[in-house]
Amino acid sequence: MKPCLIKQPAGIGDVFFCQKIARVMMQNGYQIIWPLRPDIYWIKDYIKDIDFPTTDDDFIGKDIYDRGAGAVVEENGAFISTATADMTHNDGKIMSSKYSMVGLDYSDWQDYFKFDRNFEKEDDLYYNVLGLKDDSEFVFINNLYNENRDCDLLKPENYNLPAVELQYIEGFTLFDWCKVFEKAKSVYTINTSLNYIIDVLDTSYDEYVIIAHNEKNKTEIDYLFSTPHEMICK
Repeated sequence: MKPCLIKQPAGIGDVFFCQKIARVMMQNGYQIIWPLRPDIYWIKDYIKDIDFPTTDDDFIGKDIYDRGAGAVVEENGAFISTATADMTHNDGKIMSSKYSMVGLDYSDWQDYFKFDRNFEKEDDLYYNVLGLKDDSEFVFINNLYNENRDCDLLKPENYNLPAVELQYIEGFTLFDWCKVFEKAKSVYTINTSLNYIIDVLDTSYDEYVIIAHNEKNKTEIDYLFSTPHEMICK
């Protein structure tokens, strides 16, 4: 099968958002090779029909990977650098440029973002680690973003209901929080990759507020999400 090497090694939300590009190429007979940074290699355990080596591994096209940019799609193979699309094929927005570079419409990206949920781990996190019950009422807040950096804007004491905060817990990944996302009464979160997951879950929130990093960030991402929400700037 002809290879298609995708360059988007990091940015968890970017990887989620660009799944349509990979799946359209798969439909056209290409085998996807999508190297990931080792610290987000866990994605492969949930998206199992795409080959995700790490950037440290040997993979087809590694000799051109680091210096490659833009997109080249040929009959016998393809290289697509969504990571640098806004620098080589800028359509005015960083995220949509990843799609316009290869002539695709981004607006239905949610239909192509497919992942296998680990319901056993979700239940373990929800019931045993977080101590929640089926009838628990809580708000979910997230002030973690860009790995190991946090924001003091969102405080548990700001809410009338108990607050469940996103945290790094050994043995669990962002996907394992899906049950928490689904059961929350309201969500208040810094703009980050979990917004892409929420956009493909069956949810009904009293409030869903996304806090953008600044006005430019709001302009770059607000148009991507279909789940009813309010986006504000911190």
